[in-house]
Amino acid sequence: MKRILIACSMMENEINKIYEEYSLNIPVVWIDRGYHNTPEKLRKRLQSLIDEMKDQEEILLCYGLCGNGTAGLISQNATLVLPRFDDCINMLLCTGSRRTRGLTQGRSIYLTRGWTMDEEAILPKYQQYVEEFGEEDAKGILEMMYDHYDTISVIDTGCEDLTETMEYAGKAAELLNLSVNQVEGSVDILRKLLLGQWDENFIIQKPGEALSPARWEFPDRE
Repeated sequence: MKRILIACSMMENEINKIYEEYSLNIPVVWIDRGYHNTPEKLRKRLQSLIDEMKDQEEILLCYGLCGNGTAGLISQNATLVLPRFDDCINMLLCTGSRRTRGLTQGRSIYLTRGWTMDEEAILPKYQQYVEEFGEEDAKGILEMMYDHYDTISVIDTGCEDLTETMEYAGKAAELLNLSVNQVEGSVDILRKLLLGQWDENFIIQKPGEALSPARWEFPDRE
């Protein structure tokens, strides 16, 4: 079976950990983390790559719906397989049987080491705004951007030392007057994707059929 993985570099630490643990040799194409900020650009980039992979039988996508950035993707030759989650944060928060579509809390900003390295993350944006508008205005802009949040939650997936991420979270929280906590995470969904253990948490799309947003529907359960 010819199989390849297309993955957001935001998840590089977690994916590499699984590769090492299981000695996997599935080829990987890494996509720049910045694409997740513009779903339309993400879709075009992914579709372009998929169109080039004419010799593959299965294409694994380490993406969720991502603001409809994966909706409409189609492969004429390969089966597309991707987690049935809204985004990567929800994948990493899935620690067991899923009873609801959304696993995030509305007033929390979630961080992993990969997210802290994004150019659009809190501290890089703050530095950008300081250079453009000065320190006082920069802080005011960020406070308005993150006004509806009260917590920064660092996800512990067990894949890395959290020291640097917690330090980053502390600096960001002090800047925005937020609290910091640590929440349990998991790479079980990523592991299942890579090992071919696809259950109800995955979308398996046949060749020649476009991914519809309806494929991500997940009924809430009591």
